[in-house]
Amino acid sequence: MTKQEPNTEQKKDPVILVVDDTEDNLDLLEFALKRKPVEMIRANSGMECLSLASERQPDVILLDIQMPEMDGFETLRRLRDNPATAKIPVIFLTAQRKEPESIEKGLLMGVDEYLTKPIDTDELLVRTKTLVRMKRMEAELERTKADFMAMLVHDLRSPLAGIKDVIEFFRELEKTGGDLTPDHFNLLAASQESAERMLQLINNLLDLSKFEAGSITLNKEPLSVRNIVGKAAKQMEFQFRQRNITVRTDVAENLPEVTADASKISQVLMNLLSNALKFSGTGGTVTIAATAAHEPDGAGRQEVVAIAVSDTGMGIPQEEIPGIFQRYKQASTARRVRQKGTGLGLAICKLIVEAHGGRIGVTSEPGKTTFRFTLPLTSQ
Repeated sequence: MTKQEPNTEQKKDPVILVVDDTEDNLDLLEFALKRKPVEMIRANSGMECLSLASERQPDVILLDIQMPEMDGFETLRRLRDNPATAKIPVIFLTAQRKEPESIEKGLLMGVDEYLTKPIDTDELLVRTKTLVRMKRMEAELERTKADFMAMLVHDLRSPLAGIKDVIEFFRELEKTGGDLTPDHFNLLAASQESAERMLQLINNLLDLSKFEAGSITLNKEPLSVRNIVGKAAKQMEFQFRQRNITVRTDVAENLPEVTADASKISQVLMNLLSNALKFSGTGGTVTIAATAAHEPDGAGRQEVVAIAVSDTGMGIPQEEIPGIFQRYKQASTARRVRQKGTGLGLAICKLIVEAHGGRIGVTSEPGKTTFRFTLPLTSQ
């Protein structure tokens, strides 16, 4: 039988470094935690805490304030000054009565929680789990931001390098006095495509920051859903035809107009159609449907127009659906079809739809994914 590699993603019991200069206190706490889902490390002084924290990287440090030679405040200061231990959550252990001045001083220095003696082990575990969860979420956010920045640099550098090469090529051609050929015009077209892709990425970033700051302006006007669906399908027609993907539109007759920003709703449709193109296999089908519907709101039920974009691609794993509209997130299927992106498109779609007073969601299974968004008939 082959030995299985350990699963590094599997969650372990949290590790707590407990720092107290009184051995009896450490013994009592170690006994109380013996059968709990936690690993305890002991330290008798501030100096030992600094050494063990750097070496063992515990999930949480439980630090007594009153210690000789180096008290809890000085220990905390040194922990925060060391990059290797700066982000380890620290819980201060204080006397039975919490002193406001002590609490304020600790919070200003970066302590995360306070506990009083005698220690309630159940409370300690709850606070530890909360801090560990927050630490893991922050680490995940940092990884996501790092991945995004790497992707952003790649997506901006590649088109710029291509444009620079084309410019240099034509400058050399000008010096030699050569004639333009069809291949040269193809180079110019590719360069223009690169510039447009880069501009779209920059516009996405600007849109995201404006929406999140609440400073976006919507130019609303009466809008025919049939017209906007037709235009979006027409714009993508060539790309779908290249992949031998059939595009169908199914817009209900006598569909009422909505009051909306035409360019922003077009942006939502184009993002959803681009996604459908990426994840649909050759010979697949993409359907754009629009119907009148009712959905609940705070005062009862409101009339809406529901627009859905469906594809016959591989689908989205169910566990990834709750986070699919988060910024910088991409479904794992993007790696399977070798599609790179910044994970901004769906986040922007959500912000645009919600700014119009509508809702957006997705349902998916292997062979069918449907993104559906609504626009209220009454102006928001």
